[in-house]
Amino acid sequence: MEANSLIQKPKKQKLNEEQGIDGNRKCFGNLPEVLLRHILSFLPIKDAVKTSVLSKRWEFLWTSNPNLDFGEHLAGKRMLLMNFVERVLYLRDSSDIKEFVLDFDVQFDASRVQSWITAAVRCNVQILSIHIRDLRGQFSLPRCVFTCETLTSLVLAMPCILKIPPIICFSNLKVLSIKNVTFSDDYTTQQLFSGLQVLEVLYLMECRWGCLKVLKISAPKLHSLTITEANMGKRNEEYCEGLSDCDDHRDFEGCRITIFGANIKCFFYMGEFFNEYRFYNSFSLERAKIDVTQSSDSYCDKRRRQVAYRMLKVLRGLANVKDLRLYQFADGVLTYAPELLPTMPIFKNLKYLELEWGDINSKALLKILQNSPNLEKLKFSEIDECFDYDKDDILLDPMPPCFLSSLEDIEVGNYDGLETELAAVKILLKNAIALDEMVITFKEYNAGNFEMQEKLYKQLIDFPIGSQNCKIILKLAFLEHVLFRKAFNSCFF
Repeated sequence: MEANSLIQKPKKQKLNEEQGIDGNRKCFGNLPEVLLRHILSFLPIKDAVKTSVLSKRWEFLWTSNPNLDFGEHLAGKRMLLMNFVERVLYLRDSSDIKEFVLDFDVQFDASRVQSWITAAVRCNVQILSIHIRDLRGQFSLPRCVFTCETLTSLVLAMPCILKIPPIICFSNLKVLSIKNVTFSDDYTTQQLFSGLQVLEVLYLMECRWGCLKVLKISAPKLHSLTITEANMGKRNEEYCEGLSDCDDHRDFEGCRITIFGANIKCFFYMGEFFNEYRFYNSFSLERAKIDVTQSSDSYCDKRRRQVAYRMLKVLRGLANVKDLRLYQFADGVLTYAPELLPTMPIFKNLKYLELEWGDINSKALLKILQNSPNLEKLKFSEIDECFDYDKDDILLDPMPPCFLSSLEDIEVGNYDGLETELAAVKILLKNAIALDEMVITFKEYNAGNFEMQEKLYKQLIDFPIGSQNCKIILKLAFLEHVLFRKAFNSCFF
């Protein structure tokens, strides 16, 4: 017999609920049941269910999991997934549900989905997210959803006409997000948006208001509102045909939406102003971002004027804003209705103004600057190339008061080295006599173009600068070269 055969190999230590790895420490299975259930709550529901095969003790621990996410991440055939949902809900105990997420292609199984939602509400659900696809026509949520006292967050994303019950009472709902929903009934829709007494955050994403002409959103505790309008695409031509020859743009198509919210602090809008928005008593607004998209080049003049009119309506409601960001065509659309510019509100509290496409030659932009007497920082994500640099001495006439007293920082992004951009920088440096700093950031593909950077440096040396204390910073791909006004004779490149 070989010697090796006489050597007994140590038995592998069995890991179970009774013994730890070294025989002294308690193993994972001996943790208190409350703690085990808490740990399982962080697992995806499919993985939590799999733990039932570990031992008798683990068999039903998952049944009290408070987080049930049945979404796209669950791999498998559709019917198997639906059966899995029903089995989980059937075997689950009666403990409360914290978060319930459904993300399914409904097809012909709307009644099953409704029963699942009802089961979640009966378990005092707090966060309910319903994402439904492949749905046409009308869809009714269980009535119990609209009277659920434990619900704090509700997300509805469904391309359908939503039927709303007449009785609505969201006593604890703080976050509401609605996407792709079409509202068709005046009374119930108004009931929904008038019964949000404790709502703090509201998202209206690509919703359609059907035949509704007037809507009031009343939420006394609302502090954040986000609205994105559906992209109409080719429907712009039909939309233009529906506009009358009347100069009163209020009679055009769309819904007039009035927002009552004395505590709103943040507002974000993106779309083409197919509807009209007005703020009432929005004295607390601090931050606003308006992103005016344009899906078609076939806009008629009446449509452009309509957008300008509705844009100005929104700006009037933002008179107390401190941080204003205008993206894409937001400032440009106002030029289509120059007669409206004298009615531009005074932004007495505005400290920060950001523009994605800044056209220094724009009368609308100049009017906004003139009506922002306390502006401290002005940022151009990119300066528009339509600047007429042969007439730069006329552009800031009359001079915006903030250029003389409060405007301390100007930032120009995506600098490309064009003459039009350089002229814009020149006019800004010349007229902003209170300026402390100007930051110019080159486009990424110009970061290594040292010839262009040196050319800009030499041009800046000869520019008349209104502020004697102005510091110019050129950002060159992870590097910063700081040029002080008194140091222009030295080259830092």
